[in-house]
Amino acid sequence: MNQTIADVGSAPAIHLLTRNADLTTPLRTLLLAQGVMLETFETPEQLVGAEPSSRALLLVHLDALPDADTLGGLVAQLQQRDKKPTPLVCLASGSDIRSRLAAMRAGATDYLKMPIEVEELSDRLLDLAGTQAVVPDRVLVVDDQPVAALFAARVLESAGMLAERVCDPLAVLDALDGFVPDLVLMDLHMPGASGIELTRIIREQDRFADLPIVFLSAELDAEQQMAALRVGGDDFLAKPVAPDHLVACVKQRLARARERARRQAGPDAVDVLTGLASLGRLLGRLGQLIGRGGAGADRRALVVLDLAGDEAALIRLAVVVAESCSASDLAARVGERSLAVLIRRDAAASLAGAGGHLAETLSRAGFASDPGPAVGIGWCALASSGGDAVTLMSRAAKAARSARKAGDGLPVGYGCDPVPTRPSDRDAVSTAILAERLQLLFEPVVSLSSAPSARYEVSPRLATPDGELLSPVDFMPTVQRCGLVERLDGWLLCTGLDAIAACRDAGQPAQLFLYQSMVGAGRGDWVDQVREEINRRDLFRLRPVIQFQVDEAAADLGLAADRVARLARLGIPVCLNGVDGGDASERVLASVPAAFARLGRALVQSLDPAPLAELAARLRERRLAVIAAGVDAPETIARLCRAGVDLLQGPFVQPPSPVMDYDFSGVDPN
Repeated sequence: MNQTIADVGSAPAIHLLTRNADLTTPLRTLLLAQGVMLETFETPEQLVGAEPSSRALLLVHLDALPDADTLGGLVAQLQQRDKKPTPLVCLASGSDIRSRLAAMRAGATDYLKMPIEVEELSDRLLDLAGTQAVVPDRVLVVDDQPVAALFAARVLESAGMLAERVCDPLAVLDALDGFVPDLVLMDLHMPGASGIELTRIIREQDRFADLPIVFLSAELDAEQQMAALRVGGDDFLAKPVAPDHLVACVKQRLARARERARRQAGPDAVDVLTGLASLGRLLGRLGQLIGRGGAGADRRALVVLDLAGDEAALIRLAVVVAESCSASDLAARVGERSLAVLIRRDAAASLAGAGGHLAETLSRAGFASDPGPAVGIGWCALASSGGDAVTLMSRAAKAARSARKAGDGLPVGYGCDPVPTRPSDRDAVSTAILAERLQLLFEPVVSLSSAPSARYEVSPRLATPDGELLSPVDFMPTVQRCGLVERLDGWLLCTGLDAIAACRDAGQPAQLFLYQSMVGAGRGDWVDQVREEINRRDLFRLRPVIQFQVDEAAADLGLAADRVARLARLGIPVCLNGVDGGDASERVLASVPAAFARLGRALVQSLDPAPLAELAARLRERRLAVIAAGVDAPETIARLCRAGVDLLQGPFVQPPSPVMDYDFSGVDPN
């Protein structure tokens, strides 16, 4: 603390916009002890008028702004004046999605929720100020037109980034190894190899799995743009692009990549006992890969190791597995006595060989010797995931249990020979439904308004007698053929209401969206049953949202209108799923007084904003809250927000999970 005035004058500075005087004094003391000045401003006007020369970082408390949406304009004004970018950190009293969107669009490096310990805040700021101010971001520009590549490179360099140009698309892999970029700016149409082909090759290598790839092309065809995003592109910019828009997009993608890397390195990403990755981190990676539409899925597999041993044996097994993994593999603890490894091999035929190699490694380590603990090795290719990470995990685990039961040390692949004996699909599904071997997954439904509520859509998974988890798309046809729809409806209603009651008892009330079929609703006493189940749990103020499919309601409009009207008299809102603006949807909307409308996924993911905006406007005129599902990228959120959507759900928000753990900050429990 014996710092001189001269020392202080030459120190790097953090500019803080806040009206919270209780924060500034202790924070200034901690930062100054490390040689960093803290200059505070109470209004945006004072901040804009400050001298920017020594600023290493900008810290903005969103409460000091008239509206969070003005953050982007403030940052743009500062950058235009200063002619250089400055790392941005946002402080917020909550973490609602509108504030997060504003911070993301402004290029925030970090988003911190208040209250926060001043020591933790100081450490985070010192780390960011020291790193971001010294190490510029690196962008690889891939474009076969030298003039276009030079233009993009010069724009990014003027924003403080390092840019390297590659005009030969066949030299991209060498450039990735030599330049080690933080982001790739990719043209779409190039001779020798297209941007889509290059992206597919890049994404097949796990070391580049999280490398942001932004397409920059004159291509205006929506299908071509969507194809670029499906293979792993993170964003698509159409030429010609304004320099400030190019810089903003690249900065947003870089900020998101840094946040993802920080979370993956955080304590929640590591299992304390084994030192391997956590289940949450593995499921997140699996969801990311599956969501890309299957690119390279036949060359990736999840290997599960099922152990018949104690905790000490699990730790020893984790050491052996970690040592046998390649740099591109991801090993994690996934159960009390089970591990998993996400692997990638050059060909689909090599996946089974990888399981055999692992079995040999475990045998040499003593896991196959008597009286050593037995380990079953099972694997399932991502191509057989069933569309979600939970199903994939269940299939690989089922194969592992079968392998351990066989006891011959040989790995078993799901869907490969030898296949474990199992009853027919019809018998398996019927048995599971009748025995209620079902599990609920919860997917958060997040409001774009300033006062979000805790809402989840409930989705069942069915456990077959041999341990496999099936998604509704897999088992519902069999349920319908077996006449068990009403049985499933009853279980889903009662179990969903139990979950609502548990949330209430834990002091974390939530509104759940529960699907019910029109088959079950056709029973004369169905509405009375719903009322009785709610009353039995004292859920007078926490009623669920009942969901009906539009196509089912369209098949019997009179029944649907009657049931929805009777539910409304009980204060139970209804959501219509699969609304797409077609004739069936219009007939249902005209007859059924619903409260929510969930848009069809094809409409949500379409790149043409006009039909989406028109439908959302018509739905809001009917006073329906509009839900968009399947949101998988931030640019989708921005488009949906402009279209007038009210609520979002999907992999980018949070994929379905067995627990309701989404951070609905700012929720009003009343």
